[in-house]
Amino acid sequence: MAPRSGAPTYARLTAEARRQAALPRPGARSRREADIRGVPWWRVLTLRRMSGLSSLAGAALCAVVVLAVYALAGSSELAPRALLLLVVAIGLALHGAYRLRGAGGATARALGRAACAPDPEPQRYALVYDPPWGGTALLVLFPAAGGEEARPESILELRPLPQASRRFLGAAKLPADLPVKPVGTLELHGSTAESPMGVPWIEDRAFWPRRFYGPDDLRHGEGRALMTRLTADLPEEAGEEIG
Repeated sequence: MAPRSGAPTYARLTAEARRQAALPRPGARSRREADIRGVPWWRVLTLRRMSGLSSLAGAALCAVVVLAVYALAGSSELAPRALLLLVVAIGLALHGAYRLRGAGGATARALGRAACAPDPEPQRYALVYDPPWGGTALLVLFPAAGGEEARPESILELRPLPQASRRFLGAAKLPADLPVKPVGTLELHGSTAESPMGVPWIEDRAFWPRRFYGPDDLRHGEGRALMTRLTADLPEEAGEEIG
């Protein structure tokens, strides 16, 4: 049975992915990270940032520097300012330590393990952004063996990639474009019934997810609203062509 016109199918979502890829949208060039398969998780920049370790290390270093300045300043007019900076740095270090011991560190370690898990699941994907101009990168996943009428199995919202450089004013606020084709295949590592948000590998590179929309999520309010946004700019005929 052919899906109704406008249904969120593989044909419609890949058409949207290709349309967005051709847009003159601003983007930031991504920076290559360490390969999680050969290094500890904390060597991977994205995982280190999400865990709070980067904040902890930076704040601790700042505290040491400020403490040295405070000690050298003695009773001069710089001492109160140095003391204030020291308090701020210690506060940031404590916050980083809290994240590292809590959800941030647990998530980073779990994703690191998932990325190296055996027996990946092959899937097709459409890469779209919400919204298309400087929005969040989404991988819409489809079964590997499905046809043009296949419906999405899930959606992975990806974390912003580290940027190699800031090419224009405001670039730091934009997510770096994924250096992959808008439509293709991937391997999803570490996805299980208990923890369905796996780590996708595309062209031998891991991309770190931030949120997972499963089949049940796509049937409810927020997921349906997301699918509506992703197909809003496509003509209705795109859904009829696959019938």
